[in-house]
Amino acid sequence: MILVTGATGLVGAHLCLNLLKKNETIVALCRREKKKVALEEFFQSKGASPLFKKIQWRQADLSDLPALTDAFKEITQVYHCAAYISMAYYKMYQLQEVNQQGTTYIANLCIEHKIKKLVYVSSIAALGSQTTTEIINEDTPWDPTVEKTPYAYSKYGAELEIWRASQEGIPVAIVNPGVILGEGMPRNPLAQLVQQIEKGLSFYPTGKTGYVAVEDVVEVMETLMNSSVENERFILVGENWSYQKMTQFIAQKMEKKAPSKVMRSSYLKTVWFFESLVSGLGLKKKFLSKALIRSLVDTSEIDGSRVESSLSFSYRKIGPYLDSIFESRL
Repeated sequence: MILVTGATGLVGAHLCLNLLKKNETIVALCRREKKKVALEEFFQSKGASPLFKKIQWRQADLSDLPALTDAFKEITQVYHCAAYISMAYYKMYQLQEVNQQGTTYIANLCIEHKIKKLVYVSSIAALGSQTTTEIINEDTPWDPTVEKTPYAYSKYGAELEIWRASQEGIPVAIVNPGVILGEGMPRNPLAQLVQQIEKGLSFYPTGKTGYVAVEDVVEVMETLMNSSVENERFILVGENWSYQKMTQFIAQKMEKKAPSKVMRSSYLKTVWFFESLVSGLGLKKKFLSKALIRSLVDTSEIDGSRVESSLSFSYRKIGPYLDSIFESRL
């Protein structure tokens, strides 16, 4: 049986649907009963309600080792998609507990149960920082002297646990997706951006980042699980777009006013300074960090091409992919 953590997230939902279409037997982890409702609605939207009923549910939080231990009964393969995502500085402890400590539990249980293969969804946030070139790839070293966001530290720490499992005999594969675009589950990145633009988003950062379609992420994960490739990582970035280009593209599709004001580094640093003062007085929790500011103005290119040559895989183009999503809404 196949265990899918994070089954009620964007990647987990699309992965579960694909696996069930192929008659796989899956066990899905869920923290709360109400989380299942959104997934059932997603299956209904795809005309796959009968497949939803085939999911075997096991309730467990990543921080609950006894519940996770019960969930691993009769499991042979694991897709670890669950994660807590936040760029807020004040969320550092929750990020560490869920992403790093939770992955420690998953890795230990995979070792204990001699799992045939473990595929882990990491993030481009866990990649190294390049100071000598403009391109970041799988070989870019992690520089411990460069400050990272709490989210980046938690995902990097989680990767170390996955590599530890590989050293103890578990075949693993790690994917590092950029911002994952897609529909079907609430609070996904695209839905959040659409909501911000609907409310009249005014500012855009000067940097850029990598994007990938959720269907591409799932396709690569399944291919890696069923291939002989092991103990490797792959960046999943179809294209790099500036924040300005992405917000303008979405605004045009929505027939809304695009953000027109540049959110410069100097402005962000001023906000960070005053936020630090206020949080130091205990009046407000600190959201910004210097690392987050740097990421918002970073113009490095993230190279996701290795997976194309290694797995004979081709990415969906981001523009046409977004076109198809907004056309389906009409």
